[in-house]
Amino acid sequence: MRDVLDDDLAELYPVRGGDDVRLARLREQLFAEKPPSRSRRWIGIAAAVVAVVLITGLVVFVRPERFTPDVAEMPTAPATSLAEAAMLLERSQPRGKYRHIRYETWLTFTANDKGATTAMQAEFVAEVWLPTADGQQVKIQRRATGRTRAVTGVPETPGFTPSRVYTGPQMWDTVCPTTPCYETSLLNPLSQELRETLGSASSALLSPFTAKDKKAVLYRQLAAVDGVRYNDGTVSAEGGKASFTLDPATGEVTGYEERQVFAGGALPAGTSLLSISVTYEWTDQRPS
Repeated sequence: MRDVLDDDLAELYPVRGGDDVRLARLREQLFAEKPPSRSRRWIGIAAAVVAVVLITGLVVFVRPERFTPDVAEMPTAPATSLAEAAMLLERSQPRGKYRHIRYETWLTFTANDKGATTAMQAEFVAEVWLPTADGQQVKIQRRATGRTRAVTGVPETPGFTPSRVYTGPQMWDTVCPTTPCYETSLLNPLSQELRETLGSASSALLSPFTAKDKKAVLYRQLAAVDGVRYNDGTVSAEGGKASFTLDPATGEVTGYEERQVFAGGALPAGTSLLSISVTYEWTDQRPS
């Protein structure tokens, strides 16, 4: 069938009779084929663009726009309050199989002979290897180091040596052979007497079995007590004999001390009765 286009083409490009049939078939094929779908064309273009982006901009897909490092690696500002120290504790994460905690304690002993008071201080060490996994054995070692020192302003007790069976003061309440462990002194409320408030929290704050979130709660409770002060890592209470030191970078308890508050007793005011230094490390090994 001839149409207007055939007539126009015939006028512009006259052909020999022998070619008329072949050209007619070509024209029929040309106009019989459906033009490709525009949507398919756009799919092809989009695929090509994606391929170009993948080749030229690979870093966009491999490296996310924002990268959040592990909590333990993030730099933190030092705590300026108990509330901030609580936040640091909550953010910390385990970095080993065991938490090794070492307590170095100086304890004051007094003696009275014929009305005369003498005193000496002796050193004790306690070490705890607390597993991070459940169902693991807790390792605790306690011992007297044999070291002694005089108390300022008080005559020395002659021939003083601590008992060989005495391994130091009780610092927490829980006995825990295997994990998980929970410090039972957390069940005791804080003393309502400001002078005794920090002392009533000592077992829970010093215990290796106090979970970090529980200790953070205790920090916030102490921060709400009128008269409890935080000063550059030192926590004290007005008129109280107990005080704590915290590491402002981690929020961990690094020290505890009890001092003689009033003068006129066997020991001068300000004398250290109990002094504990606490250090921490993560390790994958422990004593057998």
